[in-house]
Amino acid sequence: MAFVQCDIFSYELGMDTELTVLLPEKRQQKPIDRSGKKYKVLYLLHGHGDDHTAYIRKSLIELLVRDKNLVVVMPNCHRGMYTDGVYTHRYYSYVAEELPVVAANLFHGSPDPKDQYIAGFSMGGYGAAKIALRNPDRYAAVGVLSGGMDMEDHMTHGTGGHFTVPDMERNQFDIFGSPEQFHGSQEDLFALLEQARKAGGFAPKFYHACGTEDFLYSENVRFRDALRGCGGVWDYTYEEGPGGHDWDFWNTYLPRMLRCFGLIDGHELGWMTGVAGKGLEAANGIARGI
Repeated sequence: MAFVQCDIFSYELGMDTELTVLLPEKRQQKPIDRSGKKYKVLYLLHGHGDDHTAYIRKSLIELLVRDKNLVVVMPNCHRGMYTDGVYTHRYYSYVAEELPVVAANLFHGSPDPKDQYIAGFSMGGYGAAKIALRNPDRYAAVGVLSGGMDMEDHMTHGTGGHFTVPDMERNQFDIFGSPEQFHGSQEDLFALLEQARKAGGFAPKFYHACGTEDFLYSENVRFRDALRGCGGVWDYTYEEGPGGHDWDFWNTYLPRMLRCFGLIDGHELGWMTGVAGKGLEAANGIARGI
């Protein structure tokens, strides 16, 4: 695939911002005119403390989709929680509203909802779930790997020392306001589940996975149980297994998520799962991350 790192001006953010993009490329073939072709688009959202390079540096995404007619867009959303913050930038509007237009205009991305996919890990899992639940008519599938699913609990009880970066709690209050402001709002995943229940379900495929040793495991289980209690029509797949909040787990389940989406087949799933199981440090020379 062609690998692109670029800076664009974001109207919603009011500043230049970075993108990492993978583009379809026919290697060792004579170039032909494909200027009129539109491609499926997968938006991959990074976690708290990571950036737009996370998947390229730490995952096997390029190997997984190397021969697919797929555009992979990886934005930089800093510590913004994919939210139009109370005192911070408009990261929700950037990803949900502006980025699909950028993908269509610059990268030949198809604007058709059946060709749009969104997924993320940790903070990015929260963002992907929120964006899809608020816009179920815009995506074919959504994926959550070890998502931060209960931000109200994080604001109320903290994160148990799992994040040692400065001002973690202050950052969440700057974004969401108070727990009272957050509860029942359009940022609250459990409130969005209730909206989906009243609407009779959720059309896109929903893939969800979390490691049983992950410090976010309990809130992922709470979200799973709340979703299963919604009733209505859902195409929901939940998986769990041994693992923590790290790239060993995410690289094991990333191909399973893409297989659930129908973006890769069983051959890639089997091969990549084997690679992940043998240790990703040896596979692609990365350090264990969070």
